[in-house]
Amino acid sequence: MQQRPHLASSLLIRRLATLGLAVIVTTGLLAAPSQAAPPSPVVSDVGTTTDLGVTLGVSSVTDLAVGDGRVFVSAGDRIVVANSGGDVTGAITGLSQVHELALTPDGTRLYAALHGSNEVAEIDTATLTITRRIGLAEHPCPSTLALSGDHLWIGRGCDRNWQAGVIGLNVTEATPTPILFPPRLYSGPPAIAAAGGTLVAGQTFSSPASLTVYDIGQETPTLRGTISGHTWLMSGLQDVVLTSDGSAVVAAASDPTRFMRYDTTTLFPTLAYGGYGTSLVSVAINSDDTYLVGGRRPPGIDLTLYDAATGAELLSADNPAGTLVVGSIAFAGADVYALLRTSADRLHLWRLPDVALPMSRLTLTTSPRVPTGTEVLITGQLTRVDGSALGAQPLKVTRRLPGGTRERLDRVTTAADGTFTITDRPPGVGKVVYTVAWAGDDITRASSTVAIVRVRHRSSLTMTGPALGTTGTEMRFSGVLETGGNPPPPGATLTVKRTVRSGDTSASTMLPPVSVSDDGTFTFTDTPATSGRHIYLARWAGNGLSEPAGAPYRVTVKDG
Repeated sequence: MQQRPHLASSLLIRRLATLGLAVIVTTGLLAAPSQAAPPSPVVSDVGTTTDLGVTLGVSSVTDLAVGDGRVFVSAGDRIVVANSGGDVTGAITGLSQVHELALTPDGTRLYAALHGSNEVAEIDTATLTITRRIGLAEHPCPSTLALSGDHLWIGRGCDRNWQAGVIGLNVTEATPTPILFPPRLYSGPPAIAAAGGTLVAGQTFSSPASLTVYDIGQETPTLRGTISGHTWLMSGLQDVVLTSDGSAVVAAASDPTRFMRYDTTTLFPTLAYGGYGTSLVSVAINSDDTYLVGGRRPPGIDLTLYDAATGAELLSADNPAGTLVVGSIAFAGADVYALLRTSADRLHLWRLPDVALPMSRLTLTTSPRVPTGTEVLITGQLTRVDGSALGAQPLKVTRRLPGGTRERLDRVTTAADGTFTITDRPPGVGKVVYTVAWAGDDITRASSTVAIVRVRHRSSLTMTGPALGTTGTEMRFSGVLETGGNPPPPGATLTVKRTVRSGDTSASTMLPPVSVSDDGTFTFTDTPATSGRHIYLARWAGNGLSEPAGAPYRVTVKDG
């Protein structure tokens, strides 16, 4: 879709927050994800990224269409073709300012809006040849496209002069006659979506930005109503998508900075996806309306996968290769594709495989710290996200030592209920990271998780002193701190707690910190004021490389 200006307004955000609260209280219509829901896992460098060999101009418009194992990407005077893995396999050239694309459900025909030549090209995807060009001289500058049944719907507009609009074509006709819509003012080519006898045309380059809803189930489109940008405080519209039955539309805009879902009959908002953040650039829903993917501008998370019905966040993904292109997200089965623009204006294709499969869950439990020479024991379980078992499954286990060395450990197979045990005796000391991964299958998404164990030297602390003492007379204590045969760290100190017990009473006092010498020795003194049994407990707190240690020492003190 077209790059559109960022129209974020902190005033509108504040007004939206106020209005949103009013809607919840007075109408009960606007829902939000449960606040108790855990945050979605964020993954970086997920999937594959392919340089499509295209450098974009300042005002370049690009779009993608995915289906039948191929990806089509508009790029200026051509359409780049890639396979489902993202590898470039060809191109359709000789085109004039290709804007949006639309692919038939069977993947046999591709339609391209040729903004520069005032045409729509119909392309045979088997041969990658143009089978016909449909002239639109009287409706110039075709820009945005949506397919619904036998009809191709076109958002057109050359300038931001409020002369834009929407037309339709019955593509089964040899020479389609444009289907006209009721007169409506659009500032620029509207963002459009069509499904289930409903078409939504969104006002672009405008603040506020409204969504106009049409019935397209009959020969002549009729106006159903308007989702008012003024009422719902929407501006800087970037993208729209309809559910498969046309009953709901989701908008991505600069404001509000949440993906908003609206009922196309009542024209009221019903659900908000995600929290407030950076402005939105793209949104897509998969074919069975189970999942919604939304894209944001930096520094927000690039892509977030939501449960389309509840708004719960399921997965987030970042890609450092570039910035998401407006309106450039598409589902293909369980995979998601998106376009990125790099800092050098190169166009990249980002593929995220299997994100629309039901999730699996890996959990690990282990001791966070162990002394050297001790066996690390990790227990865990692999299940579907609903807790049901996946049966016996192989797991890959990788160990990363403190120096960065990675090593593949023996494979582990889960029991039928998904439980498993991993044992290891890592060398050396420091932070050891265990990564456990399941590759997934045809119906369940892969998952992985990590357990971090800190292996530390065994430490010991010994202390000597007098067996008997007298009130008012200084007593001297000494000892040694050993940290696995290594000298203690510089500046190491001990804590000493003195507990005095006399009869049925006891009282404890912390003595001043005790410094440890470079060779591990230490001394401290104490002058008892009362008689009784004195217990001196010296403690070393440990550090990242050494275990803690402690030692008590008992002295009987009599009155002097």
